[in-house]
Amino acid sequence: MSFQTISFVVKNTFRKKLVTALSITGIAIGVGLMVTLSSASAGFNQLLDNTIAETLGDVRVTEYNKDITISQLPENITDTIMTIENSEKIEAISPIIYVQGFEQFSENITASSPHRPGMATVALNARGINPINDAQFEGPTTRIIEGRVYQTNFEIIVADFLTSDSNGFFVVGQTIDFQINFTYAIPLTVVGIFDTSQDTLAMLHPTIVMSVATGRMLNNLFLPYELTGYNYVNIRFDSSSLETTEKYAEELEALEPKLQIELIGEAMQDASSVMQNFNTVQIILTVIVIVAGGMAIIVAQLMGVTERMKEFAIMKATGWKNRTILFTIILESIIIGLVGALIGFGFGAGLIFIAQRGATETFIVITWQIALQVLALGIGFGLIAGLIPGIRAARVKPMEVIRGL
Repeated sequence: MSFQTISFVVKNTFRKKLVTALSITGIAIGVGLMVTLSSASAGFNQLLDNTIAETLGDVRVTEYNKDITISQLPENITDTIMTIENSEKIEAISPIIYVQGFEQFSENITASSPHRPGMATVALNARGINPINDAQFEGPTTRIIEGRVYQTNFEIIVADFLTSDSNGFFVVGQTIDFQINFTYAIPLTVVGIFDTSQDTLAMLHPTIVMSVATGRMLNNLFLPYELTGYNYVNIRFDSSSLETTEKYAEELEALEPKLQIELIGEAMQDASSVMQNFNTVQIILTVIVIVAGGMAIIVAQLMGVTERMKEFAIMKATGWKNRTILFTIILESIIIGLVGALIGFGFGAGLIFIAQRGATETFIVITWQIALQVLALGIGFGLIAGLIPGIRAARVKPMEVIRGL
């Protein structure tokens, strides 16, 4: 195709500026929303894939048929667990105290988690953990960014977001009076801050960590019964599949006393299944965008073709072939589709940028597949939407148009 023909096509594309602008706007809005949803879906899937990979061999053990907060495992639970046949596959094991009372305590401050915005009572969940065991899981005690790990009783370390969101309540060196049942006031000193920003499993971790002895002491003051052991145990197996982890879990279930086993990776896979529904919605939206965008171009092009019938008649009378006229109309439609898709891509990227600016942590990502999808949509809009107007323009009969004048 010659340069003159391309120049002619571009000029005609934007002849009806308002109609063309409305068509481009409609496409851009649809594509922009599609890009945003696709990016969110891609980010969620990436996050879930990483999380599933990290938790594939992770198991949580509690007392049988008991909630984690009231579960009571014996002090020698680690030795019992190591008696299973495949104990050599255990890479890490950490018995943990679920420290109660911080839900009540959190009502007195405004701290909230970026991973769970607005949920202060959930943000202030505390655990008693042995640093040696925690190191096997690369847990909070290994991610100190300020201060140090607790070394004695009444010392705690806290999540980094608590230091910036609690009006100076949690800072290194600060001693807080932890109220228990509105009767006791136990002084707890913040000695360290741990990082959560790069942890995809941050929502599974505590926000306040202390020694096992401190956690057990606080529980025994808060609860109407004495806790001598642990609430639960985290176990990490050297496992390459969820099926293998399930086999190891069956060995744990055969132990005495009877234990309740939760596969963390299984819960993550359930979340992945939920994401499939979101992906289905996204596909449906994409189809709607294609239909709406195509109709917008079809309407715009049909209006243009109807008004330019005399022009097409003259073109045919001067030697233009049907396929050339058809191709020019399709090319005009492709230009509209591409411009709308590219503007929509920019619109969607802008929405993502705003979301990233307004959030402490974001999972939205623009992949090269999404960029190719936008490009394909722009071209597809033109090819599909330009056919009907193009065929109509190519079939014009010069003599009939002249008689109609």
